[in-house]
Amino acid sequence: MDSTFQSLEKINRDLLFSLENPLLLSLLLIVVIMVVTYIFYRYVIIPMRKRHLQEEENLKRQQAELMALFASLSPDPIFRFNESGIIILANNSAHKILPNKLLVGDLVQNIFPFLHEHEIKDIIENEKTINYTTLLGRHYYQFLVTGVSKFGICQVFGRNITDLKKTEQELKEALVKAEESKKLKEYFLAQISHEIRSPLNVIVGYSDLLAEEFKEEKREELHSILKSIKNNSKRLYRTFDLLLNMSQLQTGKYEPRMENIDLHALLRTLHYEYLSLAEEKKLEFTLTNTLEDIVMVSCDHYSISQVFLNLLDNAIKYTKEGKVDIKIYRCQDTACVDISDTGKGMSKEFIDQLFIPFTQEEIGYTRRYDGTGLGLAIVKNFLDLNNAKIKVTSEPKVGSKFTVILSGDKKWGYQTHLNRNS
Repeated sequence: MDSTFQSLEKINRDLLFSLENPLLLSLLLIVVIMVVTYIFYRYVIIPMRKRHLQEEENLKRQQAELMALFASLSPDPIFRFNESGIIILANNSAHKILPNKLLVGDLVQNIFPFLHEHEIKDIIENEKTINYTTLLGRHYYQFLVTGVSKFGICQVFGRNITDLKKTEQELKEALVKAEESKKLKEYFLAQISHEIRSPLNVIVGYSDLLAEEFKEEKREELHSILKSIKNNSKRLYRTFDLLLNMSQLQTGKYEPRMENIDLHALLRTLHYEYLSLAEEKKLEFTLTNTLEDIVMVSCDHYSISQVFLNLLDNAIKYTKEGKVDIKIYRCQDTACVDISDTGKGMSKEFIDQLFIPFTQEEIGYTRRYDGTGLGLAIVKNFLDLNNAKIKVTSEPKVGSKFTVILSGDKKWGYQTHLNRNS
């Protein structure tokens, strides 16, 4: 302890305040650093911060001015209101649609009562969007209320949708008229079909009676006339069937009923039905079944009958000379039917349009063949209902072949039986 006091006693006043004293030197350095830091902060950092804040303020003001300019020039009404619901901006268009309202400074709920149902603070904080349509005077307006959390405001954009509403109303009225027109068409087709079929039944009945009466007569001209009456009556029947079928398909009112059908028996009936028409045109008309007598397929009886009926009708109509063949055969695990003819054939370009309604390769009053152009369109629709397919090959002046493939569903296929009792 004595030695320590002795060393402290040796430090005189001059040495204590000398720069050689490390403690004093450290204190001086700290003071210098603090002074320099204060000067830098006071005369550099603070002015820079003020300039930055001023620039930010100027930028916000410019943005606000641009937004205000955009709002004032916009042809659509624009509003802006704060969290308290006070309108802080309303452009010229807004004043035009609400001329009797003092908009700026008013509560937004007084202008848009529907906002009473919503909390403005919630709309702003969660940036929700509300769509509202109302009638102002004679015009319909659609308003879009959008919250902007960054600026603590709500922006309202309006749009005049009077023309849109008018168009919407016109479309609704057109839809009602279309529905009425569809019902009227269905009623008309049903009535006209009945009115035509009734006298046709009388004509066909009397022509059959006359044919039976003059059966022993060897007057070819008379038999030809009676056969022509019968065939043309069938043609008129077919025209109305086509129109009714297309109407049912377009309105979606046709409901298929699947059942097991004897394909050979069905085609044999159709072959007999069209035999007189083929004979009138002196065409060879054959039916060939390469399978057993009974070929059962699961399908809708009426629609599949219409498919083959339309194909046979076209084959005979478009064949002036030669033959029309029906052939039933096996293709893979199902049954196929070919209906081929030696008629006028078709170009490859027309085959792509073959199943479009009211389409014929020759059109106008100068066409050589009659018809509505509905037959093959109905064929395609009915095949789709039965999950079947069709393949077409044709060559002009050589003939055409339509192959009906009864496939596309597990219910399709064929079963052969050795006898009808099995």
